[in-house]
Amino acid sequence: MVNKPRQPPVTDPDRVPEVICDGMFNVSVTGSFATLTFTHVRPEPTALLRDGTISPNSVVRARIVLTINNLVALRDLLDKVIQKPDVPAPPSGGSTKH
Repeated sequence: MVNKPRQPPVTDPDRVPEVICDGMFNVSVTGSFATLTFTHVRPEPTALLRDGTISPNSVVRARIVLTINNLVALRDLLDKVIQKPDVPAPPSGGSTKH
């Protein structure tokens, strides 16, 4: 039996906020890391506040960098959640062994 590394407890001391990202997204891979970039469409604030003109911009709202192994784990988790949306998703992925 292979010993899995014990995962440390999960905490959120900085109370990281949830961010709405309902725009374009992409993934780029560099070496053993993948960067997920998410956007959200918002009106350009100067024109909006100056004369009420809405000129939409796609604004980068989040970038998440993870290992390729965790990207694969995320893909597998998303596949499970999409196929059975009423079943709670199990924790996936893992920390890098140092």
